[in-house]
Amino acid sequence: MALTQHWFYTRHGNVWIYIPNLIGYARIASTLTAFLLAPQYPSVFVILYFLGFVADETDGRLARKYKQTSMLGAVLDMVTDRASTAGLLMLLCKTYPNIFILFLSLLMLDLFSHWFQMYSTLVAGSATHKDVHSHSFLVRLYYQRRVFMGFCCVSCEVLYLMCFLHSQPRYQSLGLLPVPLPHQLARLLPGELLAELLGPFFGALEGQLSASGLCDVNSGQ
Repeated sequence: MALTQHWFYTRHGNVWIYIPNLIGYARIASTLTAFLLAPQYPSVFVILYFLGFVADETDGRLARKYKQTSMLGAVLDMVTDRASTAGLLMLLCKTYPNIFILFLSLLMLDLFSHWFQMYSTLVAGSATHKDVHSHSFLVRLYYQRRVFMGFCCVSCEVLYLMCFLHSQPRYQSLGLLPVPLPHQLARLLPGELLAELLGPFFGALEGQLSASGLCDVNSGQ
C-alpha cells in the first residue's frame, strides 16, 4: 500500500493527530524549551527557536498536501506564531532594558496588527485571515505573494535573533549586526526621552511628598 494511501495520511476523523497539528505540538515544546535554555545556552536557544519557525512553513505544506486543514490547526498555528514572537520580544526587552520601549512597541504592533487583520477578514466573511481583498497594496502583496511574506517573516525573526546573540560577548566580535546602536540614538528613544523630560518633575513631586510626611524615601517603605 502506498504511503499516501494510509489512513494516517488522509483526512481522517481524528483531528487531534493530524500531521500538521502534531508538528504544531512539537513547535510548542521546542519553543518552550528554547526559552528555558536561553539564559545559559543562547546558541541552543536560537537553533531550537529557528527550527520551530521553519516548522511553521512545513505544517502548512503538509496540511495542504494531505488535505488535513482544520480550524484547530489554523488557530494553533496563529497562536504559536504570535506567542513565539511575543516571547522573543519580551526576551529582548529584558536583554536591552535601556531600549525596552522599542521592543515593547514592536510586540504591541505585532499583536494588534494580526488581531485587526483576523477580525476584519472574519467580518468580511473570509474563511481565513490570509484570504484578503484589501484596498491596501502592501496588505494584498503580503498575503497573496508567499515569497514576499516568507521574506518579511524570516528577515524579521532573524533580525530579532541576531539582536539577542549580539548581547552575548562571545558573538559581538562576529559582526552579527553591521551597525551597533549608538548611545546617542538610544537616548532619543521614547523611554529615555520621557525619563529625561519627566524625571525632574517626579523628583520634585517625591520631595514634596517626603517633606509632607506622606512618603519617606529613606525608610525603604
